[in-house]
Amino acid sequence: MAKMPKEVIALFQDASVPKMVATVGRNGELNVTPKTSMTAIDDETLAFADLYGRTTRTFKNLEETKKVAIVAMKIPVAPPFTTYQVKGTFSSYLTSGPVFEQFAKALKDAMGVTISGVGTVKVESIYSQAPQDKGKLLA
Repeated sequence: MAKMPKEVIALFQDASVPKMVATVGRNGELNVTPKTSMTAIDDETLAFADLYGRTTRTFKNLEETKKVAIVAMKIPVAPPFTTYQVKGTFSSYLTSGPVFEQFAKALKDAMGVTISGVGTVKVESIYSQAPQDKGKLLA
């Protein structure tokens, strides 16, 4: 496992930053989707809410292959750009406990929705995706 640097954690914890999740199924079918709830819960773990009860292509792919790539990007009007890609492995699907309760309350308060669960991802590598860094491996 890799540890995310503080600036990567901060970007993933910023609710205003867009995050995209890419997965692949056993048959090679790719899927990319926004995950606005994606956040860092510690320096080795990302987590996101499931609104649909594990029926999405994202969760089907995660359960089949466990592989995921996640991008968070903060693009200002002018450089430098702050964009990171995290590659990891789907770790767990939480339906209770403190992490689940934190997500459930946050999404209920912000959007009025009830979540089905929380997916967690263990971080394996981190790359800078900023143009000036040319895909530099950070961890």
